[in-house]
Amino acid sequence: MRVLPGAVLAALVVLVPSGTRAGEGLAALEAAVHRRVNALRRSAGLLPLERDPALDRVARAHSRDMARRGYLAHVNPEGRTPLDRLRAAGVAGFTLAAENAGQSSLPDPAAEIVRGWVASPVHHRNLFLPAFNRTGIGVVRAADGTVYATQLYLSVPRAARSAGPRAGGPAAGGAPGPP
Repeated sequence: MRVLPGAVLAALVVLVPSGTRAGEGLAALEAAVHRRVNALRRSAGLLPLERDPALDRVARAHSRDMARRGYLAHVNPEGRTPLDRLRAAGVAGFTLAAENAGQSSLPDPAAEIVRGWVASPVHHRNLFLPAFNRTGIGVVRAADGTVYATQLYLSVPRAARSAGPRAGGPAAGGAPGPP
């Protein structure tokens, strides 16, 4: 595996604020990650991932926590996993979930993080798994300027796609994905 200088990555298969210049910049980074991931999926003949605001909130909260407390992991210091975070947010109706996380202090963090995900076998698997059809992306900049990014991937059955992952109840599904 090739590790990019300045980029640190983590992957796990489990299953911005706007109105200010800083928030607008983070929203642009989130959109850049989404565009890059979907371009890669299209080039592989896969359907693009639809962004979901409820998933964005979960991903953004995890990135914010990592940035604030200075860690990069799928399991926070209290032991909460991506599936725990989805359940706590009331996200339900999915059959498979995964998460990629990364950080970068390089000039184009979205590009560097996505390139790192592509170069890592586990991240690559998450990016290119055909079953995934929904995503949530959260990008946060730490006080030292390091960018933390979290991308959630969900598979939502066709009948539930029009309504999005359900909020308000325990997660239905969330089966582990491939190792």
